[in-house]
Amino acid sequence: MIWGYAPDLIAQMEKPLVAQADCEQGADALMRRAAYALAHHTHRTLSGDYADVTVTPAPRGRRRVLVLVGAGNNGGDGLYGAAYLRRRGYPVVVLPTSNHIHERGAAAARQAGVEFWPRVLPETVAATLDLVQAWKPVAIIDAIIGIGALPPLREPALSLVRGIREWRSRLPDGAGPLVVACDHPSGLDLYQGAESGAEPGLLPADLTVTMGAAKTGMLVGPGALTVGSLQIQGIGLPEPVMQPSVGLVERADVRDLWPCPDFADHKYSRGVLGVMAGSSRYPGAGVLVTSAALNAGESFLRYLGEPAVQPVVLQACPEVVLGEGRCQARIIGPGLVAGSPQHREQMLDAWRRRNPGELVILDAGALGLIGTEIQPDANCLLTPHAGEAAALAAQLGRETTRETIESNPYAWASHLAADTHATVLLKGPTTTIANPGGTVYSLTHGTRDLATAGSGDVLAGILGYVFAAATARAEARGESLDVGKMAAVGAWLHAEAGRLAAPTPRATAIVKAIPQALAGL
Repeated sequence: MIWGYAPDLIAQMEKPLVAQADCEQGADALMRRAAYALAHHTHRTLSGDYADVTVTPAPRGRRRVLVLVGAGNNGGDGLYGAAYLRRRGYPVVVLPTSNHIHERGAAAARQAGVEFWPRVLPETVAATLDLVQAWKPVAIIDAIIGIGALPPLREPALSLVRGIREWRSRLPDGAGPLVVACDHPSGLDLYQGAESGAEPGLLPADLTVTMGAAKTGMLVGPGALTVGSLQIQGIGLPEPVMQPSVGLVERADVRDLWPCPDFADHKYSRGVLGVMAGSSRYPGAGVLVTSAALNAGESFLRYLGEPAVQPVVLQACPEVVLGEGRCQARIIGPGLVAGSPQHREQMLDAWRRRNPGELVILDAGALGLIGTEIQPDANCLLTPHAGEAAALAAQLGRETTRETIESNPYAWASHLAADTHATVLLKGPTTTIANPGGTVYSLTHGTRDLATAGSGDVLAGILGYVFAAATARAEARGESLDVGKMAAVGAWLHAEAGRLAAPTPRATAIVKAIPQALAGL
């Protein structure tokens, strides 16, 4: 798990370390440590050591590096980093965006042989962009502002960043310069990872070397898509006493938390799942949910759907048992429409029949009943996409739009969790899972191939297995269940199956890839 922290908390925790460093190690000791990490990871990336970052091959003597430097300590990191890279043999140029750059860092860079271009001014942005393109750097280091500065960027840095971003977008994939963010992409909302304004005001990074710990905005929402490969450089922050705001789920977490059966388990002790999904209008939803749950490991699945869909489900999944009975978890809503009186009554009947302690996943049509006929609780997981989340917010008295939710899913998942007293899994390019108690988990493992009809039904089925099995295990051991964390585990596996199914953008291909995704753990 990569934990993300609010920037003001990190700044607070850094203060005694800075004072200690000044007394015991000399001025700028922490800055030099951070700068060395910045130079080290930049060098390794340009050398092709990181498989997840594509670089343009070139001899080291021609690997030109441009460092964008602003005021403050972040700019100081960039200046000392420029000095380290120059000593490694890289031609390095510093482009100041402020009159007040770090003096000792600038002196160290000049002593190492780093070239300095004139400070960019509002009236010289166009000429500076021409100069940058003509110089053809293989890497651009973004060290414009630190964690104390709030977005958006100010001029002329804003126009400079937008110009570089537009220039890179015109180049073929892999032909543009590598962008390395010093601590974070300048202009990123580090508290919520939100987009602000219609025109982008930051430079997405291929590599981010962050100091101390990840910041919240790097792991959630649109911000998580701007950091590229994330490298965390420890500087001795006392993490055990810091309260994280978000946890980014990784493969190792899924491997450790996935509810595998014990040797002595039987089909009931492994967790029974009830599924109210699919209708005569959307029969495929019933098939996809049940198929996904069974492929994920479900040992006993009760299909609760309407009689017209039962033969279709049984033909695809003959293991399914028809009718109500005791369950550890149930799914209500995929393939059903809240506006249909018949569907509405089916979903409400399934909701009323749940057992105490049974975890319920409310998806699709069931979301339209929340706040009126259905009052969720801590044993509920809601799984809306942004459009469904906007409709749900309106049902709860919060007027918003799909675009607003997509621009800040971290905040909106938390709002909806607080309003409904349930855990909310907000689907999107980055998946955000918020518990009503405030714990938030994030997932950036997705792929564009998940954006296909029926993909959400597959996710619901995987989540159904996870919660049926995890609830059965928790009951047997007398333990409590972190609904958000287990939802993140299921969502990660769904994303992994999507990656393995690519480039076939079909929900059935994702279902078939689930066993391979599990085997990979």
